[in-house]
Amino acid sequence: MYKRQPYSLEHMLDGHNVDYYLGGTVYQAYLSAENYHRWHSPIDGKIVEVRNIKGTYYSEAASEGFDPAGPNNSQAYLAQVAARALIFIDSGDKKLGTVCVMPIGMAEVSSCLITVKVGQKVKKGEQIGYFQFGGSTHCVLFQKGAIANFTLPAIPQGEQGSDSKIVPVNSAIAVAN
Repeated sequence: MYKRQPYSLEHMLDGHNVDYYLGGTVYQAYLSAENYHRWHSPIDGKIVEVRNIKGTYYSEAASEGFDPAGPNNSQAYLAQVAARALIFIDSGDKKLGTVCVMPIGMAEVSSCLITVKVGQKVKKGEQIGYFQFGGSTHCVLFQKGAIANFTLPAIPQGEQGSDSKIVPVNSAIAVAN
């Protein structure tokens, strides 16, 4: 949960493959407007499904109160209501399973442009899509038991926006079981 905001797999996934990720892990990270906004595959695998989900613009969670930086404090909420893409990648490994990459537009961003096709094989680090502009966030969803632990650079250090570290593109974020 991000701050006091619950995650709803039903809403995040727009009703698709919800049971598969029940009890699993959601990793979410923030991208400011100045960050790199292209998405890369976190694993080697085969694209088994892609979807664009229409959503809101400039929405914020009322529970967070006024946020002078816009929707930064509403990321878990935005994972359920904002424009987003779903890219399902089958790892070919039963323990890791199918990983879902979910880029999410924040504020004015609604341009989730997927550049891979169903059936395409991808290598870890290969581009799979991009945002056209603005700040955004993203989630990576794993099935139950897939993740042993997260790496230190991927773990937030302090409050959102204070001393959070930038995780370089293609850095390890987790260790699989």
